[in-house]
Amino acid sequence: MMPRLHPFLTIAAVLAIAGSSLGCANLLTARSIQTFADSLAEKDLENLKLKTSSEFDQKALRTADALDDIKILNLPTGKVSVASVEEISETEKHVTVEVGERKKEVLYKLVREPGSRKWLVDDIYLQQKKPGMDEPITKSVTETMDLLLTVREFLDSWQTGGRDDVLAVTTSEFHGLLADLSPTHLLQLTTHVVGKSSARGSFRPEARMEDDRAVVLLPRKGGTLIVELTLNDSDWLVSDVAIESHDDDQQVRSAKRVARILKTTSEFLASYEANDQQQLQSWCTVDFYRNSVSVADLSSAPLPTGRLLTSPYKLRVHEENADLVIDIDDATYMITLAEPTSDGTKAGGKPYQVSEVTLYEADGKQVKRLSAVFTTQAMVQIFAQAYVTGDLDRLKQASTSDFTQLAWDQLDAELLASLPLNEFENVPPNIVATQFRGPLTEVTVTQGTRALTYILRESRGRMAVDDVLLPVSQRPTSMKQNLQAIIPVYAMARAIHANDLVTVRRSSSSDLDRLVWQPLGEIPNIGFNLVDHLTTPITSIALTEDRAELVLGDDNWGARCTLLRGEDHFVVDDVRVIAGPSESQQADLKTAGRLNVAQNLAE
Repeated sequence: MMPRLHPFLTIAAVLAIAGSSLGCANLLTARSIQTFADSLAEKDLENLKLKTSSEFDQKALRTADALDDIKILNLPTGKVSVASVEEISETEKHVTVEVGERKKEVLYKLVREPGSRKWLVDDIYLQQKKPGMDEPITKSVTETMDLLLTVREFLDSWQTGGRDDVLAVTTSEFHGLLADLSPTHLLQLTTHVVGKSSARGSFRPEARMEDDRAVVLLPRKGGTLIVELTLNDSDWLVSDVAIESHDDDQQVRSAKRVARILKTTSEFLASYEANDQQQLQSWCTVDFYRNSVSVADLSSAPLPTGRLLTSPYKLRVHEENADLVIDIDDATYMITLAEPTSDGTKAGGKPYQVSEVTLYEADGKQVKRLSAVFTTQAMVQIFAQAYVTGDLDRLKQASTSDFTQLAWDQLDAELLASLPLNEFENVPPNIVATQFRGPLTEVTVTQGTRALTYILRESRGRMAVDDVLLPVSQRPTSMKQNLQAIIPVYAMARAIHANDLVTVRRSSSSDLDRLVWQPLGEIPNIGFNLVDHLTTPITSIALTEDRAELVLGDDNWGARCTLLRGEDHFVVDDVRVIAGPSESQQADLKTAGRLNVAQNLAE
């Protein structure tokens, strides 16, 4: 129970005043202060209201907790005597009284009750000087009480009130952010912030006021609740709330910032579900929108918007971004948001923007990023179009450095157009499924009459095609492996057709070059049209780390090419030309070349 306050003015003091030169007017003044003090000491709220102005009543006595909060202000107690009276007007006067043995000065503002000679307490001013301050500050009991009671109302509203109660105690900016939150997220935010800081429990605030701004610190278990308020048309409204705590899970740097994050998330999800590209551009970062969302088929990666907005969240706020984590069944969604400025503000009222959405499945073993999904889709389309149109530059841009080095760097546009990969039909790929397997992403498509699987991995900071799995038999399904064996053979065939001995030698192994091309200095006539045999349809490819066997045609017509691994790609080591099933209808390039060399020497 609150201790009983001593009356501010004793009866003896009243009599002393009555007999003094202050006269009858001062007697009425003293009596007003005395009866106010008596009612305050007796915790008689109803009678206290009769001794105060409507302004004091509405601001300082409007709740049942008002008398408890006045105690927090530490009004001085003891013997009271009137030191001076300043007549401001016929309806207002300022009375300075001295309280206690130390004669602590307190200033009362009194106003005359309309239509009466009765004086009412309208405000009380206390001077307070803290260490390091040159001049003491004057605190208005009315303003301070109004502030403390507002904090009590805030705590009650956020702990037990409905949506309207929560919003009613906030500034227009804070109100606008909170009003757009889903019921689940609003309840989680308010519950987290107020926790057990009930206005009905221990209430030991420390208030700091300056003009139209105030901060109230409230001790709570494991930390401090910090309430920021703004004076708006004579009413204090909560502009932000924070929690300082040693427990990182409990700490909240700014409830307004959390509300901004939740609002952006809500707006992004709603726009995503509606496939509203214009709105999505507002709620996404420039890079995320331009490189991923704007070029994406959103229906290929649906998000469970309803459940994301009605499920509890976990929030990790960093210096320049934030991660909103929501668990749904066996999956975890992490929405990453970027904060363009340190104070969380930005022109247009959209300070946070979504920069990524990541889905974790299978206990985190399956990781799917929307940027990867959408970039993957776009890259598949770019790669397919570039291949069928022979756009070598775009192929290199859409491929990993490894794919480029092993394949595209080994040919030109003319040679690319001649390659016999008929599995690539000249139609756009239709994406059927996307699988994320660690650093790799597998995209299965139907491309014309065939099903292909594009393998992508991150390369140079972006997703790029690293291989394509082809529906073939008797040769590797890997496009990359096929090309490693095919390109040297077709490069040699084109060079032979053009009588380009330099390129022929570059496509050959050192052994083939030493035995055939170098001593002859020309492409020998071995009795067969090498170009026709080297461009016969492919029957099979057998590939190991250092060797490849390429079979063209069949036992009646074609060729069998042996390739060896050179410094960074395969080269032709020998070719067996086949014009029929018998040995007389077949010839090995090395053997034929050596015979030509021997004949030249004999001549």
